[in-house]
Amino acid sequence: MTFINPGQLFLTKHGKVEAAEDVFAFVDFLRNESGLNGLIPVNLALIFEHFQIPKPIHKPLPGQQGLLLDVENGIILINSNDPTSRQKFSQAHELVELLFTALPVGQELGNGWLLKRPGGFKESIKENLCNQAAANLLMPPDYVNNQINQHGVNIEYARVISAECEISLSAALVQLARLSTGRHSVVLWTLKNKPTEIKSKISEKQLGLFDNNISGPEKKLRVEWSIGSANAPFIPKDKSVEDSSLVHSAWRSNVYTSGKERLCLDGRKSAWFQTQNLPFKHEGETKVLSLIEFLG
Repeated sequence: MTFINPGQLFLTKHGKVEAAEDVFAFVDFLRNESGLNGLIPVNLALIFEHFQIPKPIHKPLPGQQGLLLDVENGIILINSNDPTSRQKFSQAHELVELLFTALPVGQELGNGWLLKRPGGFKESIKENLCNQAAANLLMPPDYVNNQINQHGVNIEYARVISAECEISLSAALVQLARLSTGRHSVVLWTLKNKPTEIKSKISEKQLGLFDNNISGPEKKLRVEWSIGSANAPFIPKDKSVEDSSLVHSAWRSNVYTSGKERLCLDGRKSAWFQTQNLPFKHEGETKVLSLIEFLG
């Protein structure tokens, strides 16, 4: 049997894909057709086998986690340098990409211009949907909602989901926050300058013309990315956090912190948040992964 895109098979049964719910239905289709519905952890190899998708090829992919190399034959590349849990998520992401390759491409803009958007989805929206659908494939919403109902939204039970689903802690936290009916966000903090500060820095060549003591703005602990529930407030990328905060304390001491505190995360006014802050090392740098609940 030769490879048949499961996205095409899904479209024959489901019809059009026009909204996020249609994309999420695709991962239910993958699980059901492969006999995996209700099983944790999800064995992606059985999905690949059922649909005659070639086993992913693992090789170094600088700057990329995964790549759908050959749509016609279902050839997928996965970054072999990534942790196993990251590789698993990348495989799930590329499986969802197969759906988008089966959607009609092209929207006439007039004057001969053609806008290439599979199914009409912008690239950024498509990537976000692929990530959300991949999370749903590996951590089914029914399973995660059951955890939330029993234990709430916290890092402790994100660890449980991470272990049971064989997925990274950050992915488990994001799925908990995203499916929460509360106002939860997951934030990755890193020490850096904001883009405008980096742009305005005097180059090393220019420094030679002036006082060698001149230095750029001091780095601060800033938002690398933030993902939250539908009800969570927007936390902008590169927003800094106060040095007096529990978030900064976790970074400074390399010790987990948690508690209720006032923070200014929207750039306008402070508000009360419950934060859980987990420091970790990545490529020699200390970063902080925070689960933040907006209290008002």
